[in-house]
Amino acid sequence: MNAPARMRYFDASLGARKSRSSVFDAPVYLSLLPAETLDGMTSTEQATVLGVVGFGDLPESAGDAPYPVLTLPMSHLDDQKLCEVWQSPWPVSHGENQGIRYACNGEVLFGVLYLRGNEREAVETGTYRAYRRILDLIHVAGYKHLVRMWNYLPRINDEYLGLENYQRFCLGRHQAFAEADYLFDRDLPAASAIGAGTDGLLIYFIAARVPGRQIENPRQVSAYRYPLRYGPRSPSFSRATLMEFGGVRQLYLSGTASIVGHETLHPEDAAGQLVETLINVQTVLDEASHARARLDELGPDCTLKIYLRHRKHFSLAKKTLAETLHPLSPVIFLQGDICRRDLLLEIEGVIRLPCS
Repeated sequence: MNAPARMRYFDASLGARKSRSSVFDAPVYLSLLPAETLDGMTSTEQATVLGVVGFGDLPESAGDAPYPVLTLPMSHLDDQKLCEVWQSPWPVSHGENQGIRYACNGEVLFGVLYLRGNEREAVETGTYRAYRRILDLIHVAGYKHLVRMWNYLPRINDEYLGLENYQRFCLGRHQAFAEADYLFDRDLPAASAIGAGTDGLLIYFIAARVPGRQIENPRQVSAYRYPLRYGPRSPSFSRATLMEFGGVRQLYLSGTASIVGHETLHPEDAAGQLVETLINVQTVLDEASHARARLDELGPDCTLKIYLRHRKHFSLAKKTLAETLHPLSPVIFLQGDICRRDLLLEIEGVIRLPCS
């Protein structure tokens, strides 16, 4: 069944209409739209939305939408206040399970979860509970393969009893995956973990009926093999997940930073970190596309998010990305804390790759 024309073709973040081939042949695709666009959606258009993620405020009407909605307490750094609208080329069904709101269309499932903070519960315990709920849902629903996880934590760099909150988060996530018999060199999804102004754990995710291919970066030690200096359990994610839906290849890029081997490079140097991060992004692209995709050529098929620890680095980041990316590649600039104290920025993205 065809999706409504207005939502299908127009991507306000580009100010241009996307080509049919870059969108409609995948079961899930991402549009970046002004939040006020949600107010004008018809019920027919809403029927093909898998979920919406806002950064800051969303219209009140979003709270009554049939699809999953997650509002992240984060600050936009650019003038464009965009939200993520995850869409399906055909109508979706909706549900709720253990606090997870989700939508699915037969090939993919999109879900959101807000686990409220509890001062009496350790970060690792809350994370474990959240991930067990997600793993239980996708198993029962039949979308058994996690593709991408987005995690937003309060005070990600704060320390308690010798462990940072991010390290505690990694403990809970690792335990959940291990109990679910995940093979860490094959089954791990792409992921990011960012510090946001929340009092609990905010997660959104995509799962699929068919597995993707785990992509690693030859310039980096795989995160799940980091040495103990980074915590008692290594971060459980892949550098990217490559999904193939028929003739469409979508790359879900994990949060990527200025890390070579397992060491942070260019501490206290935002310009150096940004250049190193972009090299890592291109390296992952090369691994996934056999060196057939370049950041400066992908155009609207490359949608990126960059998180900056400090607002003062926004101008530098915007200028550098404008010089590096194709001018039609949409980018969201957000302020958020990065998982390591010495990291100043992180880039993630969803990229449609050329057919092999």
